[in-house]
Amino acid sequence: MLRIADLLSSRGHEVIFAARDVPKTHQALKDRGYRVVQAPYWINPSHPDIKKSATPSYADVMARQGFIHKETLEGMFAAWSNLVTLLKADVIIADHSPGLSLAARGMVPMINIGNGFTLPPSHLETYPPIISEGKPLIAQSRILDVFNDVLQMNGREPLSHLPQIFDTEGQYVCTVPQLDPYVDYRSSNLVGPLEQSLDFAPLPKRPHVFLYMAREAGRNNVALDAIKRLGVTATVFLRDAPEKTVSAYASTKIEMLRAPADFSEALPKSTVVIHSGGGGTSTSCLMTGRVQITFPTHSETMLNSKLMALNGVAKPVRSSVTLDQMTGILKHSVENREMQNKALSIAKQLSEGDWRSALTKIADHVERLI
Repeated sequence: MLRIADLLSSRGHEVIFAARDVPKTHQALKDRGYRVVQAPYWINPSHPDIKKSATPSYADVMARQGFIHKETLEGMFAAWSNLVTLLKADVIIADHSPGLSLAARGMVPMINIGNGFTLPPSHLETYPPIISEGKPLIAQSRILDVFNDVLQMNGREPLSHLPQIFDTEGQYVCTVPQLDPYVDYRSSNLVGPLEQSLDFAPLPKRPHVFLYMAREAGRNNVALDAIKRLGVTATVFLRDAPEKTVSAYASTKIEMLRAPADFSEALPKSTVVIHSGGGGTSTSCLMTGRVQITFPTHSETMLNSKLMALNGVAKPVRSSVTLDQMTGILKHSVENREMQNKALSIAKQLSEGDWRSALTKIADHVERLI
């Protein structure tokens, strides 16, 4: 989102951020001069078992977040509508905000952006069960009824089908086909990542691991212990890791970074990348052509990992993985020429496509709507 804001700002437009975490957003943006306001945000249902429920489709994701509670939706609809009125925006750009998409209908032109997971196709009659196995939490027709009740209470046109919630003036799916779970359903709008796209890179002559995770490299740093046991060289960045962890693993073979690595330098010199399965890192690895080992922890990273595994370029790992298992997985990934060749082949295909113009396409569309 910041890249879009910077481009629009450079073209002379005023940009205001509505953020859930205002202090954190302010710190990130204070040197750029953008105004930041508090966004309405959902307080998830407190039922102890709700987060354990399966979410086969995006409808179940919304149900688990509380969108089935009419009173809550009424309040959020009013808060978003009031904020839109107060800010007097010419265009809204939203990154995964179904509540704002609902409230802004008929008020202000809106562009939705997201990855394959967070921006499902809006033309479908219902959301397909592409996320996980299990029974739906609630019938999609009941969620649609709740949405339409709130829309009609506010004098807005009802939705004809639930996925229509994201049917706004613009929709941009900012990922590549290999990470789009709806690729077989989607007819357009796939434009590539917002992040700086990396280039295809041949494998280094010697095996090297790049590990990029938050705080801990798997339970009890099992991935770091596997790297150490295997004896392969590695570059490691653990965001917010304790200093004692950084010091304990730093060696002549393991470089422990204290600041994030430049992916354009770290990925080309690596053979295998270990990360959490986030969309940005996954995309960078796919475009560079690198085998991945992922530690997914929630629906989105699990889905990314599943899709890359189906493409033969990633190995998802459970949090319960043992050191012996992790060492075996790492050894196999470092030595597996078949996986490496598949990763390089995908990167070569991506390098021949138009996956670098998402920012320009979105900014141009904003200006057409003003």
